[in-house]
Amino acid sequence: MGDFSGFAYPIGGTSRTRGRPTVIAMGRRGSSGGAVGTLAGRVAGMARQVWAAVRPVGGAQVFLWWCGTLLLVSAAVHGVVALVDGGPWLGSVTWRKPVVFGASFGLVTWSAVWVMRQLGRRWFGWPFALVFGGSSLVEVALITMQKWRGVPSHFNSGTPFDEGVFSAMGMTVLLVAMATGFLLVWALVDFRGAAVARVAAVGGLLALAVAGYIGTDLIGEGDKIYAATGHVPEDLVFGAAGSAKLAHAIGIHGIQVLIVPAVLLEGTALATRARLWTMLVATAGYAAVFAAVTVTAYAGRAWTDPTLPVAVLGLVGVVGVGVGFWQALVTREVADERCAVAV
Repeated sequence: MGDFSGFAYPIGGTSRTRGRPTVIAMGRRGSSGGAVGTLAGRVAGMARQVWAAVRPVGGAQVFLWWCGTLLLVSAAVHGVVALVDGGPWLGSVTWRKPVVFGASFGLVTWSAVWVMRQLGRRWFGWPFALVFGGSSLVEVALITMQKWRGVPSHFNSGTPFDEGVFSAMGMTVLLVAMATGFLLVWALVDFRGAAVARVAAVGGLLALAVAGYIGTDLIGEGDKIYAATGHVPEDLVFGAAGSAKLAHAIGIHGIQVLIVPAVLLEGTALATRARLWTMLVATAGYAAVFAAVTVTAYAGRAWTDPTLPVAVLGLVGVVGVGVGFWQALVTREVADERCAVAV
């Protein structure tokens, strides 16, 4: 018997590569005819499949991918620095900011690469990549620089230089937001990937756009506090205890959460329509969770203290996301079994 079965994840998105699959090892069947692979082997196979799905194709994607990689490396390095240096994690001047902003922008940039792989190859791919990737690098670099200088990065008007830094951060975030909107429109009109990928891309980018709106409100809240007190706020909430930062984060990282089942569903035994419905359930579930946390935050309540209807909405959303992941994982094992028997 053969050692490995293969699954072809369609690259799609460019005339040069369309129809040329990337083969991902799915599982191993021993000569004894026992269970297909170990749990570790299946997890490794899924990780390879997701990793292959975010690998860049073409110069613009390569540039964007390396921007994301630099940001993630920066986050990891500053995570080590935080462990060695010690000190508080929360606050306006902590190592949390280089770590969290680096990781968030890095993951979003990699997600943009995945979306671009599903789109037609256009001349404006390079301008988009330059704006999105370059602005992300500048934003995180400015935040990181301020931490190394020992001063707040946000709402800091203590000196003309610090005020200029915060202003520049606002401009780079605006460029990222505009590029995100452009990518959303591009995905709506020129998507070449599978239906499940389209759902994940559009749903994730919409959540990212809403997260940008929440971020604007966060900045406005911080500006009010600074104007009233003359001090940089150590934390930001909406009302008495609204978890605005959590709502912002859930919106930002929705696209990563949705990419995983979208990619894994392509390697399952489900029919095409069943895959689409599964992805729609997962996306609707994530939207419900995002909505529940956001509504609770704007109501000035902690995320652990929602109203009953909102709590039910959030719980239903969690179940929906869980169903999407469960279907992707369970039906994938069935596909592994079939492939192993075939070889």
